[in-house]
Amino acid sequence: MKNKSICFLLGGMAFTFLLAFLVIQLNDRYIYRFFNQVIYALKEVYPNAEIDMVKILNDDENIPDYLTEYGINAQTIHKLSIYQNFRYCIIVLVLSFFMIVSLLFFMMYYFRNKKIKKEITIINRYLQDILNDQYELNIAGYNEDEMSILKNDIYKVTIKLKEYSLYEQKEQKFLMNTLEDISHQLKTPLTALMITNDIMIHNDLTEEERHSFLEKEAKELERMQWLITTLLKLSKLDSGTVVFKKEKVLVNHLIDEALFSLNTVMETKEIQVVKKNLDFYLFCDVLWIREALTNILKNAYEHSLDKGKIIIEGEDNPIYQAILITDYGVGIPKKDIKNIFKRFYSTNLSKNSMGIGLNMARIIVEKHHGKIEVESVVGKFTTFKIIFMKNSC
Repeated sequence: MKNKSICFLLGGMAFTFLLAFLVIQLNDRYIYRFFNQVIYALKEVYPNAEIDMVKILNDDENIPDYLTEYGINAQTIHKLSIYQNFRYCIIVLVLSFFMIVSLLFFMMYYFRNKKIKKEITIINRYLQDILNDQYELNIAGYNEDEMSILKNDIYKVTIKLKEYSLYEQKEQKFLMNTLEDISHQLKTPLTALMITNDIMIHNDLTEEERHSFLEKEAKELERMQWLITTLLKLSKLDSGTVVFKKEKVLVNHLIDEALFSLNTVMETKEIQVVKKNLDFYLFCDVLWIREALTNILKNAYEHSLDKGKIIIEGEDNPIYQAILITDYGVGIPKKDIKNIFKRFYSTNLSKNSMGIGLNMARIIVEKHHGKIEVESVVGKFTTFKIIFMKNSC
């Protein structure tokens, strides 16, 4: 902007001087022609007046006096004076114009410079506030000059920094809560292991009692292993590093694989599993969807009564595909339904649950652009409906 103003000023001055020069040259030509006419007329009347003619040409100030002596009328002399004075008027006008333009340019530059210094001070103060983690000031400009563009760019960066700062705070809070929950979840099996181990060391136990304590330790170790493995899987999902390898898979086959790891524990409670309408295909990551189904089935098993029943039913229509898993156990209180997918949340009816299986199932399904709906009546049944929109899984 500054360079443009200087170029404009210099260009205007050059044009003004050029115009003045042309006007003066034109004026001198008129004067020269006028003198030639006057001198030619004088030579016609006074042939011997060549010396006076030279004086007239070399003495601009006394030209009117010489001309009067030779009988030139006042009107002609006045006309000559106008031609002579016109040159000086042009010079005065050019100089005046130059001074006015220079003054205006100086004032414009002064006030603009003052405004820029003020804006730089504001931006500097604003940047200091950003360094102090204060992002509330709004310096967004609405003009299109360089300073406004700079201010808008700084404002955009500030918004990004604020969003990143809030995200970092949220992540730190989440990490702290997660570590607290993990510590709490690991504390229970570790305490049980320490107590069991202490009993085995400091007490004389029969072989049968020792075997019973070893079985309890094995269960607690298995619980810890499952917890750590599940948390590692959750960390991958949370970080967004998981690349889903989708393929076409028969739902009935998917359910069989999910049930495989639970068959033994289900047999101990003599739970009957009924499958219906599962002969359709899903396009999904088989390993991760199987993990989600396993966690939901595990939840159904844990809340089922002995000799109970779990029904697994499929739905396939032009809009969506769904898998419904229903158990006829203790049910879920209405106040807890909205929280069961939160990490480390467990109801009073599931004290042995760690509260991460359903959370991981929800994340996996949502990563496949699906959703899970829950319907439950305490003491009667609970149904998990896993829904995938057509061609989105």
